[in-house]
Amino acid sequence: MKLKYSFFILLFVLFQVNLAKAQTSFNKVDSLLTELEDNNIAIGSVSIFKEGKEVYNRSFGQKNIPNKISQKNNRYQIGSITKMVTATLIFKLIEDNKLSLDTKLEQFYPEIPNSDKITVKNLLEHSSGLGDYVSKDGDETWLTQRVSSQDIINEIIRQGVLFQPNEKTKYSNSAYYLLAGILDKLYKKDYNSIIIKEIIKPLRLKSFKSYLPKQNKIFRSFSFSDKWETVKEFDFSNVIGVGDITSTTHDMNLFINSLFKGKLLSKESLNIMKPDTTTKEVYGRGMYIMPFYNFSFYGHAGDTYGTHTTVGYNADLDLSYSIMLNASRYERNEIYIAILSNLFEKNYELPNYTIIKLFAEELDKYLGNYTNTEIPLEVFVFVENNVLKAQAKNQEAIILDCYEGNKFVNEANGLKIEFLPQENKLILLQGGERVEMNRIGE
Repeated sequence: MKLKYSFFILLFVLFQVNLAKAQTSFNKVDSLLTELEDNNIAIGSVSIFKEGKEVYNRSFGQKNIPNKISQKNNRYQIGSITKMVTATLIFKLIEDNKLSLDTKLEQFYPEIPNSDKITVKNLLEHSSGLGDYVSKDGDETWLTQRVSSQDIINEIIRQGVLFQPNEKTKYSNSAYYLLAGILDKLYKKDYNSIIIKEIIKPLRLKSFKSYLPKQNKIFRSFSFSDKWETVKEFDFSNVIGVGDITSTTHDMNLFINSLFKGKLLSKESLNIMKPDTTTKEVYGRGMYIMPFYNFSFYGHAGDTYGTHTTVGYNADLDLSYSIMLNASRYERNEIYIAILSNLFEKNYELPNYTIIKLFAEELDKYLGNYTNTEIPLEVFVFVENNVLKAQAKNQEAIILDCYEGNKFVNEANGLKIEFLPQENKLILLQGGERVEMNRIGE
C-alpha cells in the first residue's frame, strides 16, 4: 500500500534486452540476499514463479532481528497491493452484472462530495478527484490508533474535491476505502468474509488474510537506529480494502498468477484493469505497469510505515516475482532493482556510502527548524544520542548519516540532505525532487 506516500512505481532503467535469450540466475540472487543479510542491510523474503510454479523462495536477514520469528508461513503486510485485490473483487461484481464501471458513487455514498459525478471507474483509476484520508492535515500518523468508519468518512467529506472527475489522476486511498465499502454493501458481508469466499478458498491460499484483531504469525516492521527497532504501524482496521491484507511471498505469487491465468476474472476484465500503454496511462484500474529493461511487469507495490512489498507478472516470460521487506537500511527501490538485476544477470550495484562518524558538537551547526514557504513542509533537525536526526511535521524521525562534508543520507528513504550552515539553509533531495529550505529565526 502506498500509505505514507502518494504512489510508487519501480523506477527501473530501460535498456534493450533480447527477450528470447533472457536467462535467470538464482545463484546470483542468493549471493545478493546473503550479502544483504551478512551486512545487516535488509530483512525480507523473495519468491519467483515460472510457468505457474514456484522455482525460488528464500527469506533472509531474520537472524538479525531481536527475538526473531522466521517460520516459512509467517506473513508480511502487503500494503497497497491490497488495492489490486479490492479491484479484482469489484470486477467480479461487474462480471456478475451487480455493478458497472459507470455506476455512480451516490448510489452507495450520497454524502460524499461530487458523488453524483464520480463513477466506480473513477475510483478504480484514481481519477475521482477525492483526497487521501490517510493524511489528515499533513498528519500521517493519525491512523496508528483505531478510529471509527464514520470518522474516516467524515475525513473524506472534509477533504472535499481536489479536481473534477476525469480531469487528471491523483493517487487516492480514499477512493479505495469507498470501493471496499461498496463491496461490503453489495456482498452483504464484511471484507474479510468476502476475501475468504472469493479469493482464499478458490485459490487454496494458506497464508493470505484480510485484517482480523489479534492475528499471529505476522512479521513485524523494523527500522534501524544502531540496531533494529520495531516500528509503530498502522492500526490496520483503519485501512480495510486499502492496505490491510497480509500474505507470504508464495501466496502473493499464487494470487497474481491466478489473476493473469483466468482463474479469477475474464481476459476482458483483466485487460481493463491494466493501464493503457498507448495513452501512456499511469494508473490502471487496480494495477500499474513496472518496466524492467524491455520487459513489462504488471502488478502493484505497497508500503506501510515499515514494510515494503512489490509483486509483478510478465506474460511473455510467464514469470512473476514477489518481494517483501519488513526492514531495510537502503531505499527499497534500490533493493528491488538489485534483486531483479541479479535474477536476469544484469550489472547493478547497490549504493555504497562510507559513513563518517561525527561528534555531537560537530553537529550543532545543522540544528534547528527548516521550512519552505512554497510547500507545506517543516523539518526539525536535532541530535539524539550523538546521532543527527530529521523529523518532518507529523512524521517519524529518521537518522541522517554523514558521507561527505556537509552532506547526509538516509538510504532507507532514498533521501539526501546537504546543509549550507553559513547560509542557514539545507537542500533536500528525494525521488528526483530538489527542495531548498531556510532555517527559522536565523
